[in-house]
Amino acid sequence: MPKEVLTPNSTERFSLDRCKAMADAVFAIVMTLLVLGIDIPPDHRFSEQGLIVFLERIGFDRFIYGVSFWLAGTYWILLVAIMSYFRQGSRALVWLNMLLLFPVTLLPFITELKGAYRHEALVTLLFGVVQILIGLALIALWRYAVSHPQLLDRTVEEIIRRKVTRRLFVSPIIISVIAVPLSFLSMQLSSLFFVSIPLYHLSLRAFE
Repeated sequence: MPKEVLTPNSTERFSLDRCKAMADAVFAIVMTLLVLGIDIPPDHRFSEQGLIVFLERIGFDRFIYGVSFWLAGTYWILLVAIMSYFRQGSRALVWLNMLLLFPVTLLPFITELKGAYRHEALVTLLFGVVQILIGLALIALWRYAVSHPQLLDRTVEEIIRRKVTRRLFVSPIIISVIAVPLSFLSMQLSSLFFVSIPLYHLSLRAFE
């Protein structure tokens, strides 16, 4: 049986497929792990206060879980939109993808940390830094895409290049920069401000 000959193009396409598969797997795991940050005391079943009281007590944990879940979902959608422009991959694209996935994997940890130290402004700073790192990684991916047209399956017009870059810079980077100092005034308001990241992208059309 003759051996399969791998051409440069087939190797690059394989890299793109693996790159997308890795990203999908990481985001799926991260979004699943987020809910595990909501702790249920082992002796809760013996509590006489009832389920409603318990749910009220963990209200902030449920809220920050919801925020982080939709943040992760938004970042996955943005990554899918960027990857949709590529027709083949490259070694640099794989590494840029890994650069994005690193701060994404921190979301469950930083979310649980924010729930545990909800009254400390420092934890909001760390939460915001993670969002900024993700935003910078998304911009790096997008800039790599538009600067390597030979890897794309369609031409990206200059107006689209600027629009997407501006969008990624506003959300999550600018929004996170605003949310962090807000934590010194109100932790609730600061946490709520992070909700505007997915809402901002929800109000806009895809990268077109």
